[in-house]
Amino acid sequence: MLHDFLNSVPYPLTAVLVKLAPCLSAIRHATEVFTWSSSWYDSWLTIAAWWSICLFADITVRYLLPIAVLAMYLFARWSLTERTNPPPITENALQDAIADLNAIQAFIPNMQILARPGPPLKVFLRAGAILYLPYLILTRYVPLRILVGLVGTAILSWWAPWSIVVRSTLVRSAWARWGAYHLWSFLSGQPLPPRNLSKPVEANVAPSETANSLRFLFTIYENQRWWMGLDFTAALLPSDRPSWSTQSGQPVQPPNLFTLPEDTVVYLKNRDGNRVKRTATWRWEEPEWKVLVRKEDGVTNRVERPLPSTKDEGTSSTSMLMKKMKEMNQTPASPSSGPGEAEKATEEGDDDDDEEELVTDADGWVYADNKWEGKSAKAGMGKYTRFRRWTRVAIVIEVVEIVEDGEIGIERGRAAEISVPETTRRASSESGKGSPLRQRLQSALAKSSHPVS
Repeated sequence: MLHDFLNSVPYPLTAVLVKLAPCLSAIRHATEVFTWSSSWYDSWLTIAAWWSICLFADITVRYLLPIAVLAMYLFARWSLTERTNPPPITENALQDAIADLNAIQAFIPNMQILARPGPPLKVFLRAGAILYLPYLILTRYVPLRILVGLVGTAILSWWAPWSIVVRSTLVRSAWARWGAYHLWSFLSGQPLPPRNLSKPVEANVAPSETANSLRFLFTIYENQRWWMGLDFTAALLPSDRPSWSTQSGQPVQPPNLFTLPEDTVVYLKNRDGNRVKRTATWRWEEPEWKVLVRKEDGVTNRVERPLPSTKDEGTSSTSMLMKKMKEMNQTPASPSSGPGEAEKATEEGDDDDDEEELVTDADGWVYADNKWEGKSAKAGMGKYTRFRRWTRVAIVIEVVEIVEDGEIGIERGRAAEISVPETTRRASSESGKGSPLRQRLQSALAKSSHPVS
């Protein structure tokens, strides 16, 4: 399983996961103490430590602060000496780090609950003005450290089992609800809702099953270069970007050959010790690829355009380009610089501003000079290169279920069972070795660089 994990996850992510493993373990332990998911002794000791800080903060800061700073310094030096020769990473260490991440994610509150609109600002100002005088009277007769200790105790014990039982009992009490409604009506100035004397009809609706899902926007760059007599084609210089690339210039499959990541099934242990099966399924949320079009007023739209034919484009562009080069004594018509200057231009082009803010034409094209600089939405003199962005939204849905005990790790292969047409496989294998257009162009440039004897 360790070998499968290292093959499927890039090394930078694995290194970050391993380095953050101690921090993740500490955060998970602190979260479990806060939510009373681990031993109750740790939670009660946390409350006791909180009261000690509130009651004896002045004594602690006055007499124990230098000792605490010295102890922290010695502990930091000791931890650095221990890390000089760290032990090798095992499969259990990676599984523990992933389990800690899943446990922390389970404790994160739902963003939909946090995004609910709260009371207006006027209500908060009214409630604060009414409660200000009682607050001053309370702090005059009760020390502030006691109030801070009580508030901290309420927060630390919010998820305690006995606290949940007390809150549920109060919610079921009609007197408690009546008092809470009238108190909030007095503080907010909002009237109570009218009584509904009719018996409510219970809707017979089954609760909908929810699953974790994320939406991803895939972006593919279509790059072209202008040649005299050929207009803009996919015939690029060897030092240019690939015909189809990512934003960073890495080669990628064209949109009609682009495939989603394969479905994965991961078996993990949850905090209760049960074996959990997490199935991630990929699918396209949009039926077709769309071109990113940005107008001068800043409005960005994604419009549908016909996909270019990658099957016939390479052959026609290659034959026409070779014919023109033979007519011009095998000299490229594009005012290209040498390979060194083009490579330098590529490095300088990476430092440009964010391309998401670039204005495009009606078809999404962004025109640039011979060095892929000076980007604009209009073609003309000095514009020898252009690119546009094809985008498509995909969604991954993760279903979590508890299964029987067994092995823990990553399982793949369901997506690999999908049949792929023979033409797609042939095009995919050819793209891995380099397109025929690029190979012929490289050979033509190599011949032109050697004088004929």
